[in-house]
Amino acid sequence: MQYRFIALDLGDDIDIKRLMQEKSSHIEYIRWEEPFKFKYAQGTVYVYSFGAVVGLNVPSNQFNSLVSELDEYVIGNVKHTATEILEVINKDSKDKEIEIFEDRVYLPRIDEGVLSTVAFVLAQSVSLHRIEQKTGLLIDEIEKFLSEKGKVAKGRKALGLAMKILKTRHEILSDVMILDKPDIAWENELYDQLYQKLARYYELSRRYKNVTTKLDHAFEVASVLLEIHSESKANFLEWMIILLFVLEIVISLIEKLF
Repeated sequence: MQYRFIALDLGDDIDIKRLMQEKSSHIEYIRWEEPFKFKYAQGTVYVYSFGAVVGLNVPSNQFNSLVSELDEYVIGNVKHTATEILEVINKDSKDKEIEIFEDRVYLPRIDEGVLSTVAFVLAQSVSLHRIEQKTGLLIDEIEKFLSEKGKVAKGRKALGLAMKILKTRHEILSDVMILDKPDIAWENELYDQLYQKLARYYELSRRYKNVTTKLDHAFEVASVLLEIHSESKANFLEWMIILLFVLEIVISLIEKLF
């Protein structure tokens, strides 16, 4: 048995509640990390609130049509920043080892838990790619800001950069849950091994550390800029007070002389 997955990042967030209301007659509560799952064409679709959609055995042309439909449920900008394709194959042998190479996973057995685990890792990977791109743009923005000559660093702009950095970190830790594995992985050894191996295959941990290191550096720079602006503002106020004091003395002298 062979299964083909295709994953795509749509944008920052997806309005799962509205999607469920319009696509399903039965609406049930799902946790943040769980997808809204429904049948589409000859396959199944997993839609995650943190911006990713994964198609299982959905033909490419029909998957593209589905993506166009889902774009209207994206909260924020529609980006389509990354795509991952992976095939899951039943080994049909007594070998219980999980093998991964050339975008193919070979497993001793395939069930709903396996398929859900694969979909979740692919969703994490494509969403992390979006955050990697966003982080790169933030670094470029800070470098451009620092290279501006003949201009005093503006506190409002530095504060805006700091807020963008914090928001991006929030996306990693909360939205994408890049450090979390699905609940079913805690309950089943095969799912746990599959998640760990796929996470290593897509280098989720390394990519996460790379992004957070860049964000930490960027936040330090933004913090220094804010501090410099605050000191400049304080010095300006001090000089204004001194000038007002001198002006008051000059006025007093003029009144006494004339």
